[in-house]
Amino acid sequence: MANIARPKEFRILIIGRANAGKTTILRAVCGAEGDPDVYDQDGRKTTSVGYRARSVLRSIRARLSRGAPESLLAPNPQGVPNLGPSRQLAGAILSPSSLRGEHNIEYSLRFPTSPGFVFHDSRGFESGAVEELELVREFIRKKATLGSVKNQLHAIWYCFSSDTSRFMTAADKEFFNTIDTGTVPVIAIFTKFDARDASACGALIEQGVPFAEAQRRAPEHAQRQFDQDFLPLLQQLAHPPRAVVCLRNMHNKGSPATLQKAAELIENTGSALDEGALKVLLVQAQCVNVELCMKAAVDSGIIMKIAQDAHHGDPAAFNPLPKKLIEEIFKWFPFIWARATDAFISTITPLLPSLSTLSPPLQILTMGCAAVIIAAKAFWKQADGDVVASEIRASANKYIHSNTAEHVRVAILEAFQDTPGLYDTPEGRAALLQVILNNQMFQKLSLTGITFSSLAAASWSPMFSLSLMYHHQSLNLTVF
Repeated sequence: MANIARPKEFRILIIGRANAGKTTILRAVCGAEGDPDVYDQDGRKTTSVGYRARSVLRSIRARLSRGAPESLLAPNPQGVPNLGPSRQLAGAILSPSSLRGEHNIEYSLRFPTSPGFVFHDSRGFESGAVEELELVREFIRKKATLGSVKNQLHAIWYCFSSDTSRFMTAADKEFFNTIDTGTVPVIAIFTKFDARDASACGALIEQGVPFAEAQRRAPEHAQRQFDQDFLPLLQQLAHPPRAVVCLRNMHNKGSPATLQKAAELIENTGSALDEGALKVLLVQAQCVNVELCMKAAVDSGIIMKIAQDAHHGDPAAFNPLPKKLIEEIFKWFPFIWARATDAFISTITPLLPSLSTLSPPLQILTMGCAAVIIAAKAFWKQADGDVVASEIRASANKYIHSNTAEHVRVAILEAFQDTPGLYDTPEGRAALLQVILNNQMFQKLSLTGITFSSLAAASWSPMFSLSLMYHHQSLNLTVF
């Protein structure tokens, strides 16, 4: 493991027409605000007039929707940055054609909060837009066949806006019917799905359902209608998407629902990947939701497999703390690499005598839980760069000297004592994950009417600041 070069970047092409919510998705996945940094083909950071223009355009549209004065349409309205004489957008800013000259699918987009993700943006296909379709076709072909994993294209997110009467245009069908992306999975993302909820609510009210009940049932009704009317059409395409994700209310930045939907998108993308190494790379690339890392470590099956082997193995040769187990768990966590394994093993070894009354498989399950919980705790301790051995040791010591270790031991015994030899099953993995999630060592913060966890934070350091609005009052917290 020490000689393995750590993978760095997961590369995604995101396709979608203007106003499809692409930037909102990228911000949610990366735990970011503002626009991404833009780099040319040679890796040089460049000025992104296209993205700056779109930001201004969104601001103007929002203000117009609130009844802003027509003076906003002046060549350089107050509050709109002057981009310089060579890049003056003037009144043409409201024209989509003004952005086309600045667009380059070869340029990469990166958010500093998630350096493991590299995005490329296609503006989508209008009817008859043969040139853009061919550019995307060639980009996919070239990136999919590169020898270097670093520069390969790993996934495609194809965005459809659900707030329009037509989900899919003829140009969209042309993409799915004529472009075979090979091993690069396409994930169809239906954004702004809350618009379908509103339509579903209206339909239910017309059927005589009371308003409050219609509101409650609307999301399920909208999803059922979508699955019934539209999913079959997707499957009839020559090259249908590998997965479909519907996103609603993504504009609520940092909310649990938004974080959950971003996690769902990552999980669906991971499920669509063919290679196990790429699944690891994807989970490592995201660094705003540690619960994804915990779930991926359990879903990989390594803990259950070694527990199953211990059940059939020689008790005299049993090792309750195999190095392979810890390495395979730690690889799912960003910032934690092979060097942390020895620090974990040396620190957690004093705990082993307390597990002697457990069977060998249950000892493996207990140590696997410990590794996942401690890795998750250490994940938030890193400030810049990889988690170092001292941070793993500190998290392991906290695990040992708190009640967490004993709680995990008891929970494993209760969950698995009646199922000897039946560990590597979907039910077994679900039970193991529940033990881990119930015993996380995250600091819970509680306010009147608000309970939340540092799990939902984005790239927090050992000391982080949190600002939120509660009953329209600004509240700032600093947590150590």
